[in-house]
Amino acid sequence: MLLRSSLPLLALAVLLTTCLAPHKVWAGAQEWDKHTRSGADAFREMRYGEAEKQFQAAINEAKSFGEHDLRLATSLTNLGVLYSSRGQFDKAEPLFERAVAIKQKSLGAFDVDVVDSAARLCQFYLKRKKYEKADPICQKIIQYGDMQIRDLNNMDGSFKHLESYYSHHKDMDKAKALLAQMKQLTHSKSTNNSLELAVLLDQVADSYMERRQGTNKTESERLYKQSLGLREHVLSGNHLALAQSYASLGKLYAEAGRHALAEPLLQKAYTISKETVGTAKPQTYGYLDALAQSTLALGKPAKAEELYRQAQAACEAAYGKDSGQLADINLTLATLLENRGQYREAATLVGDALKIKEKINGTHHASLASVLEKYAYLLNKTDRGKEAMKLQSRAKDIKG
Repeated sequence: MLLRSSLPLLALAVLLTTCLAPHKVWAGAQEWDKHTRSGADAFREMRYGEAEKQFQAAINEAKSFGEHDLRLATSLTNLGVLYSSRGQFDKAEPLFERAVAIKQKSLGAFDVDVVDSAARLCQFYLKRKKYEKADPICQKIIQYGDMQIRDLNNMDGSFKHLESYYSHHKDMDKAKALLAQMKQLTHSKSTNNSLELAVLLDQVADSYMERRQGTNKTESERLYKQSLGLREHVLSGNHLALAQSYASLGKLYAEAGRHALAEPLLQKAYTISKETVGTAKPQTYGYLDALAQSTLALGKPAKAEELYRQAQAACEAAYGKDSGQLADINLTLATLLENRGQYREAATLVGDALKIKEKINGTHHASLASVLEKYAYLLNKTDRGKEAMKLQSRAKDIKG
């Protein structure tokens, strides 16, 4: 009788365990979610002490889900972002590192979310000039980029092979139609993924450019090339994202003095932007200016002048003769002409720029001092010394 009476008790114990365990996990998940949301609200409202308390509570709840649970990675990242925003980088660093390690363990080293988190950790290291930690992560990101480009090429090759096969088998029209549908769906998905990856690669490359001034930019070059390769693979025509990639790589080469490589890339960026949004747009002028500087470095001042003349005409047509953009273009063109010994024409341009800036900012604005000095220098070069003295006096008065 004892044995028989024990069986229902055992069954009841098992039943209670299976029912209560999920309830406990669900309750923990609710608490975790509550602390996470409360911490986020406090962070947005700049109540940092409360945000820290809530994020720490979320971490404590997440630990009960397992040491490799992604919610724990999320909570560690949240607290790390809080510390980082407060300049407490030493406290943030181990949290970011542990979060990335959890994601790698749970999702694999080449999961897109893991790569994104690793990229942000790399940027964090670069901000702290910890290149010995950033560089290995960057190499993994580059490896991932190479893998994605290789996969895209393999995918295209496979589709071409199948298309060729079905084109020689007229009895497989249904299969050919299905292949076309599959290709469209695959291309749409791969385009989105490729463009998101290109942005991530650009961000890491930009961080290397910002943090490693005066040193080898090998990492940035490889990342920008990958970003450009991805965009060229999935985009066509005059797409502004392509212009951005051409410009980023071109400016990198220009900064390194490799203007022969920079010029054609910057020319492509300028052409795309000009034909897409127009020459007068600030981003187009940025590409034009970079291109003009490279053409100057290559000993082509006439081409550089023509570029700035194009910018002049476009800016005046779009914004009028009294725009601040036109004044800045005039000053840049004046410098080019000054370097070529064309002092009279340069002086005229600076004089026009001065009038515009006086109209916009008033006659005693601090920004006028350098313009007045430049104008005085050019007037002295053209035997207009008395006028130059007055301008120099005005500049001195503005400077105090």
